[in-house]
Amino acid sequence: MRKSMMIVMTTLALAGTASGLAIAHGQGDNDGERHERHQEKRLERMSEALDLTEEQQAQVKELMAGPSEHSANRDAQRELHRQLRDLNTTAADYNARLDALILQAQEQLGEQIRERQAKRAAMQDILTDAQEEKLAEMGEKRMEKMEGRGHHGRHGDGHHQGW
Repeated sequence: MRKSMMIVMTTLALAGTASGLAIAHGQGDNDGERHERHQEKRLERMSEALDLTEEQQAQVKELMAGPSEHSANRDAQRELHRQLRDLNTTAADYNARLDALILQAQEQLGEQIRERQAKRAAMQDILTDAQEEKLAEMGEKRMEKMEGRGHHGRHGDGHHQGW
């Protein structure tokens, strides 16, 4: 159970890091090129750290190149936030609209979790037990490092940017 949780945490940390880096380094070129460069660097680091075979590298590359719903998810989340921001709190149907947006947010999160878990399961099929353990350790160290810096989500200061 602990091993599974660590792999989930590692996967989430990698996903968060990937999206943050993509946003931070993406000035001036399109999302596709930026994403591709980031994936290549990520594969290199992973290959070195886990001592992946050429076959494993090819499988991981294919998994990473698979359909990414990140942009669609980001756009859907932005739209959801816009709708929440635009809600009229004095409207007669405010609670019904709020409930509908909450359900929509739950569905979006559920889909994101399913996608991450599917990739995690596929990664488990590629890696050996020792490599999975090493990946989990790397994720644990990354989480400790982020906690040590006082990271609270994406913004690092614990404050929501929109308030």
